[in-house]
Amino acid sequence: DLALFPLSPLRLFFFYLAAPPLLIAIILFYATENNAITTSNWSLNQSDLIRAKNILNNTSSAKQQSLVLSENDLNIALSFLLNHYIHSTSKITVKKQQLQFKISLLLTNNPFGKYFNFSFNLTKHAGYPVINTLQIGRIKIADEFAGLIVESIIEYTPLKEFYILAAQHIRSLEIHPNGLTISYISSADIDLKSTMSLNNTNYQSVIFYQQNISSIIAQHDPKWRLSLADLLQPLFKQAYQRSTAITAPSENRAVLIAISTYVNKREIQAFLPFDISPVTERQYSASLYRRTDMAKHFMASAVLAATGVSTLANFLGQEKELADAKQGSGFSFIDLAGDRAGLRFGTTAVSASEARVFQKRMTNIKDYTAFMPEVRDLPENMSHGVFKQRFESVYSTKYQAMLKKIDHRIAQLPIYQ
Repeated sequence: DLALFPLSPLRLFFFYLAAPPLLIAIILFYATENNAITTSNWSLNQSDLIRAKNILNNTSSAKQQSLVLSENDLNIALSFLLNHYIHSTSKITVKKQQLQFKISLLLTNNPFGKYFNFSFNLTKHAGYPVINTLQIGRIKIADEFAGLIVESIIEYTPLKEFYILAAQHIRSLEIHPNGLTISYISSADIDLKSTMSLNNTNYQSVIFYQQNISSIIAQHDPKWRLSLADLLQPLFKQAYQRSTAITAPSENRAVLIAISTYVNKREIQAFLPFDISPVTERQYSASLYRRTDMAKHFMASAVLAATGVSTLANFLGQEKELADAKQGSGFSFIDLAGDRAGLRFGTTAVSASEARVFQKRMTNIKDYTAFMPEVRDLPENMSHGVFKQRFESVYSTKYQAMLKKIDHRIAQLPIYQ
């Protein structure tokens, strides 16, 4: 094994900057290996999915909450998160008041070794979580630098945003013989139940827009499909008339919540402080490009983005498509495009600098092509095997290229010009 001598972070930076290619090659040789350090392959079953949904839909009104995770929960969660981005195996073991992590990432087209292996322990010291005993391949890292290096690895991966979310809200970690207890603070933006009380202006705004939805549905010609634009355009017009530059973000948020209580009904109900939806004698499914599923994806992501959880919306949208690939209708880039378009829409609608202008633009739209691009040419109905064959993983170059194509089409929409 190779022990990494304790250089300061600044010296370490200049060391790597000046290191000749041969030295870098030697480091890579010691950091990679031909065999994985763990062969554990955790996978989500139906009961795991149900447990995950129960955790996400926690309706506790307490500001500080606790989440108890068993060793099995921890392994499922880590495997699920890592395999969204790269083929890997991992194992967490709870032992003597510490969590032992072993992770193997499969490398492709690499002359040094097939696997990037690393392991470390997570313990508590003076009330704070501490990372030690870090080993990368055959390189042992001094404990003084273990935490810094692990954080640096996360910094340059898609896990960065989830790490930031955790750092913002987690207040304490308690490691016990059977697993881990996390105490965290609920986000004020996510907690709609507390921010929309019965006497709250936000609540009254939602009720106002729901009443207008009821009127729109009552007057809708049943011979025609109900376009999502038939709901968004008139409600944003009313929002423009009712609000100022200061109140526009909250008014737009109320519009999106009200429309989602009609379009997504059951899906959004768990996040609301009241058990109502627009009272309508008739029910017409809203659609985009003649697809009701696309409208549901769009509105669900728009509401999550408008309430400050765009990272969660992006992750859940991707997770749903991967789940569909394994046991549902198949992975669909079309539905994923609906998620991403909704994210952009919701984020822009509540932006302090753009909300007012956005209202005016929405007032003048002619149809849904103003806010949802044509994406029906994208791949869909892909089984898990087909998705793996064509795109490997959600971290592959091909997959990322598809996301860039979708985002480019969204960026070119009239509503964002």
